[in-house]
Amino acid sequence: MRLVVFGATGGTGRQLVERGLSRGHEIIAAVRRPEAVTTRHDQLRVMKCNVLDPAAVRSVLSGADAALCAIGPANNRNPGTLISEGVANIVQGCSNQGVKRFVFESGLMVGDGSGLSLLGRLGVSIFRAINRKLCEDKRIAEATIQKSGLDWVIVRPPTLADLPASGDYKFGTNIRLNAAKKLAHTDVADFMIKLAMSTEHNRTVLDVGH
Repeated sequence: MRLVVFGATGGTGRQLVERGLSRGHEIIAAVRRPEAVTTRHDQLRVMKCNVLDPAAVRSVLSGADAALCAIGPANNRNPGTLISEGVANIVQGCSNQGVKRFVFESGLMVGDGSGLSLLGRLGVSIFRAINRKLCEDKRIAEATIQKSGLDWVIVRPPTLADLPASGDYKFGTNIRLNAAKKLAHTDVADFMIKLAMSTEHNRTVLDVGH
């Protein structure tokens, strides 16, 4: 498959590139600064792309089988509208280029926490309050995706960290997770790559964690 990775220089994005290549996929790393991508591989193509530029987004999606998005702001407290505007451009670009599959990394704080324990809901609500603007921008992005005609999947992990892959993560809709336990970028990237290859969870929002 030809997979376009938006946000390929971030924590999850780097792992999306690595995990995708390890599975034999052709990867298009769509990034603002191509020089920031240090991975070299015959199946990797690095393309300059600002997600706020609709024409650039549309161009990198040409011929793709699926798009994966792990974009994020430099400052979570002051995120601006990077995610919501970028996602809107990706959704439109996918529609224009006939790319049906879109997997988006959101966050556990965007949900209502109905599957979590009381302590878990409290922790998520505190994190949400601290990062209110980020949460609002992700909610706008999710709404845009859910209104689209794409075969989308929204993935909501807890706080992520550069940890060794555990491989024992679980996922589902409103499931009981340990919201305080960080998930490895590698694990969520592994999950997103699997979702890009399957139609089993089309048009669903999935919490993922431990």
